[in-house]
Amino acid sequence: MLVYEFVLNKTLEFHLHGKGQPTLDWPTRMRIALGSAKGLAYLHEDWIIHRDIKAANILLDFMFETKVVDFGLAKFFSDVNTHVSTRVMGTFGYLAPEYASSGKLTEKSDVFSFGVMLLELISGHKPVGSSYTEDSLVEWARPLLSRALEDGNFDSLVDPKLQEEYNQNEMARMVACVAASVRHSTQRRPRMSQIVRALEGESINDFCSYPLQWEVH
Repeated sequence: MLVYEFVLNKTLEFHLHGKGQPTLDWPTRMRIALGSAKGLAYLHEDWIIHRDIKAANILLDFMFETKVVDFGLAKFFSDVNTHVSTRVMGTFGYLAPEYASSGKLTEKSDVFSFGVMLLELISGHKPVGSSYTEDSLVEWARPLLSRALEDGNFDSLVDPKLQEEYNQNEMARMVACVAASVRHSTQRRPRMSQIVRALEGESINDFCSYPLQWEVH
């Protein structure tokens, strides 16, 4: 007999995009970001690529602590091989470009998907949708991410439901993590352990493309 834990608050997708749901406040979004980052970093430490990181695969308990679920597409990798070649599977809108185009899978493919999910947390937008003139949420956000990191103004990115009620420095860290995670080059994307440290408050300069023009504490 299998016994499953009851997860009261369903999925992150449900809370971000479900009709009539209360708005997730900023501290809750930050807790979800850090908890899911730690979960994915733990998988990568054991040489496991999740391959389907998305808001629907982040479960939330009664305290809104996260559980990364659905390992049906997971793959093992090693430090010997630079990538795993495999049939492309996953969810459109979250797939890293190198994986979607050629089936080359690395832990940095998960990092890209995680960056998309962080962007959902920040913006409240779905990864794909008819409201974008660009192909996806990521392409819509790229110029906005760069501009925000240059001038420290995040208003064009942030979910209007937050009504500008967020911690400026925490937002800066999350935006920097997104910008680094969705880079086209796999080698220039950070490791999940770096993202965890950045979200916890350590330096983000090791994976920022350029020095920030304003201070992040």
